[in-house]
Amino acid sequence: MASNDSLKIVEVSKVAPFNDSSEPLSELRLPITLFDAFWFRFPPVERVFYYRLTEPSDPISCNSVILPKLKHTLSLTLRHFLPLAGNLTWPSRAPQPFILYTPNDGVSLTVAESDADFDRVSGDKPRGAIESHTLVPELAISEKTASLLALQGEFEL
Repeated sequence: MASNDSLKIVEVSKVAPFNDSSEPLSELRLPITLFDAFWFRFPPVERVFYYRLTEPSDPISCNSVILPKLKHTLSLTLRHFLPLAGNLTWPSRAPQPFILYTPNDGVSLTVAESDADFDRVSGDKPRGAIESHTLVPELAISEKTASLLALQGEFEL
């Protein structure tokens, strides 16, 4: 995003996998394979996907219709992909890292408003990576754990 574009964070929330009472979610551990460990040397993949709403929207309809549907759909999807809601962790006593999902885990979802020109930012012409940098959500990382997925959605001001 160019330096003259503004970005206003509206909401940061955690979306947990859908949990119906018929099958409660429990802790899940997945070991890291040799093929997974190869990718530790590289920074995480950061992708930006652009979607244009088909009809004009205002902040009220985004907050009352679009965002709840997006969160619900994400929650339903995470139910089938539990590891994505978890964290990569490496306890000091463990011989290797593993993916750990606990029932309190979820995916960070950041909602922002932007005055960037959608056609310029999403166009297929070359531009500096700095223009898209603020569009990429930050992964929560600490000494012993790292989030596997973070999402950020932006709407035009």
